[in-house]
Amino acid sequence: MAENAGTTNSAGGAKILVGYLASALDMEDQINTSIYKDYLDEKYWPKNIQPEIFKTITQYLNVLIEDTQKHRNIIAVLIEKYGRIE
Repeated sequence: MAENAGTTNSAGGAKILVGYLASALDMEDQINTSIYKDYLDEKYWPKNIQPEIFKTITQYLNVLIEDTQKHRNIIAVLIEKYGRIE
């Protein structure tokens, strides 16, 4: 079945490909929400964390959040492009 995943000339091939890409979107959402965004909240860090260290961490987390959104956009384009049944 996986050998047909790259074909969109059949309903089955397009469905498989869209399923893979939908799974990738779900993974991006899970990483973004349950890791990056949650850790923007200071309550998940030691109480005595220095404000400057926390600020630096959040700056890096924001970069990762932005990158995750770019990944989602790429995957959405792939779904739009290859998820059609011809």
